[in-house]
Amino acid sequence: MSFYFLPLWISTLFLAAFPDTNPEPIAPTTDIPWTVQKRLTWDDFAGSPAPTNQHHALTSTNMEMKVKCENNQLKFKVEAVFNPKESWTRNKTSAMLLAHEQLHFDLTELHARQLRKRLKELPNACNRGAADLNRYASEAFEKWHQEQDLYDRESRHGLNKDQQLEWIASVELRLKQLEAYK
Repeated sequence: MSFYFLPLWISTLFLAAFPDTNPEPIAPTTDIPWTVQKRLTWDDFAGSPAPTNQHHALTSTNMEMKVKCENNQLKFKVEAVFNPKESWTRNKTSAMLLAHEQLHFDLTELHARQLRKRLKELPNACNRGAADLNRYASEAFEKWHQEQDLYDRESRHGLNKDQQLEWIASVELRLKQLEAYK
């Protein structure tokens, strides 16, 4: 009988030892996949800025792609992910800056959807070989990086509010157009 009371007693002791306060959120340590429901918060940015980097924030995202042929059918998974350990901010109060960083993540999902669409529509994909599939992936990554750079240039890293709003509307529309490839 004392066996059942011991864990209860220990947990009561631990609970009593900590004050009843709101603890600091723990920053995620693993990549966060893009979903409609999950919007980034400043708590997701766990990295530290390089002292020489003059920007106010940096969002590290990636497209992860896995491809295989099974029964002569292309099976693939393309996922847009956010890397908390490599993402950082110097300003955890700016909603405008957070919206700019979120759109970098949304752009990654947009390009992941474009790649999913291309892979799904690829005729005889398993007969093409790894070189062709790698070329399609490389082209998708190149377009993605170019659009990320264009977004920062045109919006002046989110400082140009009108351009920022245009980008938000454009990406939202294009995500909806590619909803079948979510």
